[in-house]
Amino acid sequence: MTAGVTIEPLAADEFSIVARWLSQPENHKWLSSEWRNPNINPSVVAMGTRNKKNRFYLARYEGQPCALVALADLDLADRIAMVWYVLGTKQAAGRGITSTAVRLLLDVAFDELQLESVHAWVMEDNIASRRVLEKAGFRLAGRLRGAGSHDGQQVDRIYFDKLRSERDE
Repeated sequence: MTAGVTIEPLAADEFSIVARWLSQPENHKWLSSEWRNPNINPSVVAMGTRNKKNRFYLARYEGQPCALVALADLDLADRIAMVWYVLGTKQAAGRGITSTAVRLLLDVAFDELQLESVHAWVMEDNIASRRVLEKAGFRLAGRLRGAGSHDGQQVDRIYFDKLRSERDE
């Protein structure tokens, strides 16, 4: 893991920075349609945090905010959730920061929330995001053909998952 990476529940005073990250075209083009908007504002982020099916965490590298990692579609009865993330500070790219933040999020998912399974998806042409999941120990789970829209084209969504029993692998 990359030293100096921490995560903490997203606080209201950080909504504006996260909204700015989510509004950047190089970020929102990879997200699900509900977040694929160039005009995300702090109110939208606030609504996302109030949804009981979400948990948003700010990732810091050496104390500086650099990424958002989140659990969505949280189902405590079935003990499952979806992981998603955005690297907001591009100067931090390529250092393993996002993968480390995702691993820290898995600790929250498996230890605090007692989840058994987490999953994530990437658009087939998002190689960097796929690498984040692989470095965090996710396994390829499958593909939904034509299930995402990217640059005016329908592309496949590639699904990954990780089970609590696989956390040390």
